Amino acid sequence: MRSEQPTPVLPSAPARAAEAEEEAPRSDEAQGASLADRIGMIVGGQVVNTLIILVQGVVVVRLLGKAEYGVLAFVTMLFMTGRDLALLYLPESLLYFTPKVTRPELKGLVRQSLLLLLGLGALAALAFCAFALVPSVFLDGRDGITTPLLLIALMSLFAFPASLFGPLFIATNNHRKSAGVALLVTATNAAGAIVPAALGCSIVWIVAAQCAAQALRLGLSYRLYARLFQDVAAAPFPGGVRAQLAYALPLSGTRFAGLFNQKLDKFVIGLFFSAGLYAEFAVGSQELPLVSVLAYSVASTMLPDLVARVEEGRTRGEGAAAAIELWHSGIRKTTLIMLPIAAFVLLFAEPLMRTIYGDAYAGAAVPFRIYSALLPLRVTAYGIMLMALGQPSAILRIQVVAMGVNTAANLVLLPTIGMVGAPLAAVLTQLFAMGLTVTRIAHLSGVGLRGVFPWRHYGRVAATAVVAAAPLVLLLASGAVDRRPALCLTLGAPLYAGLYLATAWLTGVLAPEDRAFVARWIRLEPLRDRHG
Repeated sequence: MRSEQPTPVLPSAPARAAEAEEEAPRSDEAQGASLADRIGMIVGGQVVNTLIILVQGVVVVRLLGKAEYGVLAFVTMLFMTGRDLALLYLPESLLYFTPKVTRPELKGLVRQSLLLLLGLGALAALAFCAFALVPSVFLDGRDGITTPLLLIALMSLFAFPASLFGPLFIATNNHRKSAGVALLVTATNAAGAIVPAALGCSIVWIVAAQCAAQALRLGLSYRLYARLFQDVAAAPFPGGVRAQLAYALPLSGTRFAGLFNQKLDKFVIGLFFSAGLYAEFAVGSQELPLVSVLAYSVASTMLPDLVARVEEGRTRGEGAAAAIELWHSGIRKTTLIMLPIAAFVLLFAEPLMRTIYGDAYAGAAVPFRIYSALLPLRVTAYGIMLMALGQPSAILRIQVVAMGVNTAANLVLLPTIGMVGAPLAAVLTQLFAMGLTVTRIAHLSGVGLRGVFPWRHYGRVAATAVVAAAPLVLLLASGAVDRRPALCLTLGAPLYAGLYLATAWLTGVLAPEDRAFVARWIRLEPLRDRHG
């Protein structure tokens, strides 16, 4: 089960003066000089956390029986979905309000938020307890789900208030503390999952260990917060609960619609299919971390510059066109990486699943292929352009419409074609939402559908990826996957990488600046450059 926030070294008394100076308001020049370092702390922590979580997931899948892992994956999904929905964007609201209030008022806001989150955690706990009263509803009546449901109810009481401190530490310029707590809790979570599984304990012990990790997260975070604010007297937050909810609730609506579309397929599979089938689905439906680490990170990092281009244009149309041009530059870079990866994982889905998770999860290749069919389009976060154009409400409207499409698709496809209907419905819904988003961007920017996306470059890269993949079809057709999936994957990956790079070089898809960009990252220059 995933945790979010990390572990610090407590500051000594002589270090407090330096921390106080660090947290004091700074000039724009000082803030700009340290921005790369602060971002590096968070991104570096995310990369390490992601690697730990990936290793934890693979090891636990291999150690547990299929049905046991299915139950663990389902209750984990329930907890994470309930948590993300019920937090109501309250933790993130600190990122918005902190620069606007004094430190005493910030301490008052923290206390107010902790009380709200504790209440929301209690409500979520009651909901999970209610689920525990009717365990036969889930996983085709699988036994052994009641106790894990009760444990995630208890976990909510710790996890909800603990979620406040990561944004608080970031907002108060204590990025190292945020990254540190997250790393410690992630490592504790991993140990709490792997050790009981290795000892042959039931999943109850694993969920209990995750619950203890959340309690540790809350205790460590609160101790750090108390030390940072020990000399600050709390003052009422201006506007009180109403002002905080006025900011958070509209954003919560967008999050609810997005989570509904992301999680409906998983909830449906948990309702109507066995724990063993849910285990295959859970493994096959995992999103490649590269999507969030690369495509979404590039797009979100560009948002301030996109907004600036929109605002600096002599006319709105001119500013929008300039922003679109900059957006295209990010898409071109991510396309060079995402399209070949998409071609490879679509071809090698089965050996990939069998090599990582074992032959028992060969069936996971079906949902994995279905979800991977979206990878060629996951080259950017499309909603970023709507945000840059000042239309965040359009994202909510699109997600709400997509909720209806998702529900209708599941109602039609599940009775017709069975379990694969859920991932198909999810993919079709995302395609529909992407189409609406691109159409809306084209209308708002005035560039039309031909200008809203770098179609020509995208087509050239796609053709290059397909041509490079063609020889690998012969390897798959030889039957080598059935006999030696790991060997097939080991040979196929470097072979495809070489073919793609050679083809991209010959066709001119990989431009000189792209080769220089790759070389800089191979040498880790962006990570070593303090002014990034």
